[in-house]
Amino acid sequence: MDTLLDSPFQDPPLSLISDATGGIFLFYGDPVLFGLAPLLAGWRLSRGERVLFLDGDNRFNPYPLVELAKEIGHDPKAFLSSLFISRAFTCHQMGSLVLNQLQSGITAHHPRLVLLCAPLETFYDEAVPFIEAKNLLLHLVAALSRLAPDRIFVILSPFPKKAAGRRTFFLSHLKTTAERIFRVDQSRDPLQTSIRITEEKPEARHWVFPIEASKPVYAHR
Repeated sequence: MDTLLDSPFQDPPLSLISDATGGIFLFYGDPVLFGLAPLLAGWRLSRGERVLFLDGDNRFNPYPLVELAKEIGHDPKAFLSSLFISRAFTCHQMGSLVLNQLQSGITAHHPRLVLLCAPLETFYDEAVPFIEAKNLLLHLVAALSRLAPDRIFVILSPFPKKAAGRRTFFLSHLKTTAERIFRVDQSRDPLQTSIRITEEKPEARHWVFPIEASKPVYAHR
């Protein structure tokens, strides 16, 4: 068992990507995965870097980042001032963020990390024809792939809220482009609720930690 060290950034899953110079890293599964967002953002903010946060499901919550900043001895205001958030409420808006605005944001802020939170959520909207949404997603993913060699893109993608039909293609396509893939599940054990993170690509391994604990403990198996 690997216990959490002094820094909250020294254990999986962050330790698995901390040496990466670039690439697309996908976390998908239970919506509990959104709890990783503050840790992922804080990982780079704690180094004095700027982070771009593209939000596709209005999931940004500043309070965990404020608490994390206090825990590691950083000024919460400085933390949040280095995080740049863009929100999208339709797949066309998300497409525009990536295809038309992301490069200029990267040029202006020089982030090592770009965090995409639920970017597929708007693509599941049945009001948008499947072919139209699919073509837009293909262009979006291609744009990320072109940018990925120079920085880290982390995608947090929960399962669709309802049956997705043909739109299950969207998550499958993301998987084909990601360097590393992690599935996130939440256990329903009546005695203790925990999170299981399973690495699917390039290796098969997993970690489990209780979500009640103030400092998670990862069990590596």
